[in-house]
Amino acid sequence: MKINRFYDQKKNFICYAVMDLNYPLILDGGLATELERTFNKDLTGRLWSAHYLDQDPDAIKAVHRSYFEAGANVATTASYQASVRGFLDAGYSRHEAIKLMRRSVQLAREARDEYGQGLVALSMGCYGAVLANGAEYTGDYGENIDLDDLVTFHRERLEICLQEPGIDFLLFETIPSFLEAQAIQQLVKDDPSLPPVAVSFSCRSNEHISDGTPMQAAVDTLADLNRVFAIGVNCTKPKFIPSLLNILLNEKNKKTVLLYPDGGEEWDAIARSWRSETKVPTDVFGASMANWATQVGKAGQNIILGGCCGTSPAHIRACRRALSA
Repeated sequence: MKINRFYDQKKNFICYAVMDLNYPLILDGGLATELERTFNKDLTGRLWSAHYLDQDPDAIKAVHRSYFEAGANVATTASYQASVRGFLDAGYSRHEAIKLMRRSVQLAREARDEYGQGLVALSMGCYGAVLANGAEYTGDYGENIDLDDLVTFHRERLEICLQEPGIDFLLFETIPSFLEAQAIQQLVKDDPSLPPVAVSFSCRSNEHISDGTPMQAAVDTLADLNRVFAIGVNCTKPKFIPSLLNILLNEKNKKTVLLYPDGGEEWDAIARSWRSETKVPTDVFGASMANWATQVGKAGQNIILGGCCGTSPAHIRACRRALSA
């Protein structure tokens, strides 16, 4: 399992090609909730898990390692909520912000190297994450945000994080907005030197992303881009996945399917805490993943599976066990 990199002298940039991936590929699970529940970290601040890039980087690396040990093939960097603007708003200098954003890659890479195998996915959280007002669940960024703003936001973060070696693919995740999907489309078109790209939408129903755009329209925006190798959903209730999967499995989209729903708990954006009444048991989570993998395989497509908020190494272990049964 590897990502091949080669230098194109004519074009003067490093090229990436997805090669030799052993599907189904298993992502890790929730980082922030694992920091909260296993390491007793306070995640009520605006920086969320990114705060601990500064305050306790060893805890972040330990979470990465725990997911590898549970059966994950991929460590997702702790950069979801990390941006220059976010760190500046929290009182850090620009120099400190850049250092911490690069550290997110270093920690995932170190955990992977210490474990001895695996991939590193650079988490590019949505613009709503830096707002810290729950906008990643609504896609409502306000009337003053336009396409160029979103392109600039993501480009700055990419330019910083891609200074670090060891990134195997980019993961634009929890994308709730059609405008942001268009911004990602523009970024990918503008920069052919990017690593392979996966894009995952947050969805509010069986057929709509979080801002109300039909999931099919969001998929169509990216389906023709060769650099985008995977499209799917995350931070979405497991009950919506079967219908959303049917949308992903269509003749126009032959990309790898990306599925990493949350653990079923409801997030209270005001109280900044989880409501656990709808939590999905780990064995049910794992069995569901195996069923979806079978469905995708029958359709002739590849799949990447994992977990989002509220999932733990136990969920990933259950997923690995169910896929191996």
